[in-house]
Amino acid sequence: MQGGREGTGVELGVKMASTTNLDRTEHAPTTPGRLAAVRKQMFIDFCTALEAHGIPYVILAGHRDYPERIASDVDFMVCERDFARLPAILNTPECVSGAQIVQVLEHEISARYFVLARQEGERIAYLHPDSAANYRLDARLWLRSESVLATRRRSPAGFWIPSAAVEFEYYLFKRVEKECVEERHLEQLRALFDEDASGCRESLQRMFPAELVQEVSCAIARMDVAWFRTRRESLAGCLSRNLPRESMPGRMSSRLQESRRIFRRVINPSGFIVAILGPDGSGKTTVIEHLEKEFASAFRGVRRFHLRPHFGRTAGGTTVRDPHAQEPRGRLASCLKIGMFAADYWSSWLRHVMPSKIRSTLIVFDRYYHDLLVDQRRYRLPARFTLARWLSPLIPQPDLWLVLDAPAENLVARKGEISLDAARSLTAAYAALAHRLPNAVIIDSGTSVDQTLQAAVRAVRERLGIRAQSTLRRLL
Repeated sequence: MQGGREGTGVELGVKMASTTNLDRTEHAPTTPGRLAAVRKQMFIDFCTALEAHGIPYVILAGHRDYPERIASDVDFMVCERDFARLPAILNTPECVSGAQIVQVLEHEISARYFVLARQEGERIAYLHPDSAANYRLDARLWLRSESVLATRRRSPAGFWIPSAAVEFEYYLFKRVEKECVEERHLEQLRALFDEDASGCRESLQRMFPAELVQEVSCAIARMDVAWFRTRRESLAGCLSRNLPRESMPGRMSSRLQESRRIFRRVINPSGFIVAILGPDGSGKTTVIEHLEKEFASAFRGVRRFHLRPHFGRTAGGTTVRDPHAQEPRGRLASCLKIGMFAADYWSSWLRHVMPSKIRSTLIVFDRYYHDLLVDQRRYRLPARFTLARWLSPLIPQPDLWLVLDAPAENLVARKGEISLDAARSLTAAYAALAHRLPNAVIIDSGTSVDQTLQAAVRAVRERLGIRAQSTLRRLL
């Protein structure tokens, strides 16, 4: 059925923002509650911006606790004409106050996933709008945006949602297609079925053969997770066979667009590679663990390497104690070591690192090849050994270097394994290296931990924002 009178963005914003208080002080701690409040306001701003630009939309599913609690992606649908307008609209500073796009993912030919990030101290509040126009699966058209938008209605919180039957069909399809139906999913499906039993039954008849319709509806009614688990593959197969195919020209066009989308994903991978450099005691482990935690929500996965990729092995690297105590290797052994490093980087880059980057993975290096240029004694290279420097331009480069800089006195106090003079020499050498490297940012780790983490998060967020701008320009 058609929803009620369409309100303006201002009306929507006032209605939903009335319970949100984002007043803050300069030194307020960044608590989980604070992040939840920021995310709530981001969602309100997002919905208000869509209405202000005259874009009819629906939040497809999972919105029962919105905007108070937004635990996952915000799946929404617009018409195809408005789908093309979304990158420009979401990219405006006034769309979601204080936030910027840090990730854009084309995961289907008519679906784009955006990640909006707003930094709060050393933490980040995220909103993940996942947009769709017409929904396709394996070149089969499943839902048309026009028919979905025609059923839209206001939720009690003021944003737009589809009819119960449409939401039921969408949500059940997604769970069966992912072959993952849990109790919390069945709770939502049963509530939707109770709201519009006849409409949901019609949806089941479109999705499954007649002999399965009653079984599925009964399994939902009795919250039978085991029934769905034992039949997950057969149900997914039924969906694939039951969906209506597009016309031959439509399927050919879809396949061509899909090939182009995959090509764009390969040549412009959505993963990100960051290398953390700095002497022992500068706080690399703390920074790395924090960056992995804060940016995991912007990627499909996180992967860490120590110094080098170790030919793709998950475990690699050992803790080095008293790194300057051992005698340097001979020149032949050092040449073989450098050669092994170069082979490892290139082999692993082609077989492991770049494929992970294409799959939208955050890849973090704890140290990197270029450590060999700064601290030759640590890696037992002989004095005035220049092979490592000659080969450094040929080593694959990360997207961002973070070089941690702390006073030499702090390094000695934290580790105590090197002399003050050696610590001063290393600090100066890392700073000089940072000025030579492209895309390098020096992070002052001699301040408080919170300030160090805040600076590191800002550096990564800003670099992701710059890259996202480039992606958005290609889409406009």
